[in-house]
Amino acid sequence: MNLSLLPITIVPAKSFQYMDHSIKISHSLIHYWRIDEAKTFDVAVGNNRISVMIESAPITKDEIIMSEDLFRELMLPIQVTQFIAHYSKKENTLTIGPVIGLLTEISFSEELEPHFRSIHSFCKEMHDVVSEIGGFFYVFSLTDYSDGIMNGYYLLDESWHNSPVPLPNVIYNRIHSRRLEASLFFQKFKKAVFSHNIPIFNDHFLTKNTVNDLLISEEYLHPFLPETLLATEKSLEELKMKYDSIFIKPIHGSQGRNIIKLSKINNSLQAELSTAKGRDHTYLFNTYSEFFKWIQPFLEKRTYIVQQGIPLIKYKNNQLDFRILCHRNLQNSWKATSAVARISAEEQFVSNIARGGEIMKPVHVLTKLSDRKTAIQQLALMKELAVEASSIISHHSDGLMGELGIDIGVDESGKLWIIEVNAKPSKNLGENENKIRPSTKALLEYCTLLTFSM
Repeated sequence: MNLSLLPITIVPAKSFQYMDHSIKISHSLIHYWRIDEAKTFDVAVGNNRISVMIESAPITKDEIIMSEDLFRELMLPIQVTQFIAHYSKKENTLTIGPVIGLLTEISFSEELEPHFRSIHSFCKEMHDVVSEIGGFFYVFSLTDYSDGIMNGYYLLDESWHNSPVPLPNVIYNRIHSRRLEASLFFQKFKKAVFSHNIPIFNDHFLTKNTVNDLLISEEYLHPFLPETLLATEKSLEELKMKYDSIFIKPIHGSQGRNIIKLSKINNSLQAELSTAKGRDHTYLFNTYSEFFKWIQPFLEKRTYIVQQGIPLIKYKNNQLDFRILCHRNLQNSWKATSAVARISAEEQFVSNIARGGEIMKPVHVLTKLSDRKTAIQQLALMKELAVEASSIISHHSDGLMGELGIDIGVDESGKLWIIEVNAKPSKNLGENENKIRPSTKALLEYCTLLTFSM
């Protein structure tokens, strides 16, 4: 992005006139932006736009002073706020942003305090990074928008306040319910915000069969992809004959639930089922016909894929894989922003943290299993593979993708495998709660790109 962006501090001031539509800017900024002080110009915050007069003032270069009335008109909290600013001489407009709206489900305590469920602490982290670097961040649900008017929750004095807010420059979709995301309500909302030219990124879940179709379209990725088919009686039997184990997964599944691992045990078949309650159940069958009779009700209720089982390396006899988070940056290129090793709970065949697993630093785990030099090389290759996968998926998917979680496994020969791709990766992985993670900063970068390049 070649735009000239400046960090700006917006300072509220009491006004002695009714509806004071003037702002004070330093001499150096007026000179830098080549502003004509005799003309009015527009200030744009989110989808709000107000015409103002300029007053040159002997103030700090990176400050702009606005009346409290202007803050109210722009629907901003009346407080000193950091922003990123861009002045367009051609359009005679000063754009201040980014204004970021995070869309999710919101629940309430008995005291009517809002709670953002599994991403509550992440929303605080997102507020912190936006406040530090520049912008205005709020959280809203689908019911908070109606006919071009938005209400949202923003953090002020350590508590979440609800009030009318400017329509955002960009919406980050963190709806957790596939049913809600597929509803007519959500589709109408999308149509409405698109009419205001507001981009939404990660506006839909990715199904497992869609991910496989997109990745397998690139021949050079074939060595990294387990053989994957839609689950039918024929495909299940075909892959069962080919491999020692197969995984049967719902295409809309998440958090490691309702996955079936089918393994050959002597002359029998063993099926392990991961349940929503976090317990695995084991079933034994003497023949394939017995197994298919058992699994048929699953296939009638929902669509599954069947996937080649890979003999992945283990850590202390527990299942192990690696979650690589990837984001688009200010140059609109994908980069790997964080990586964690995910180790399953005892006697679990999936490594999801939601099922009692734990996380560790990848190099630490890999070093225990080989040596430090090999560990560093393997992690670098994982990140490279994750960025490739992210680029392909985002290029071929509908809508905007700005964030993806790529799950990668390492087999016993050291070969890498792409296990899964997640468009709504967990926010409960990584550094401690008091530290702003690189992945959170990366989200602000992408929101800044969308704000100032759309």
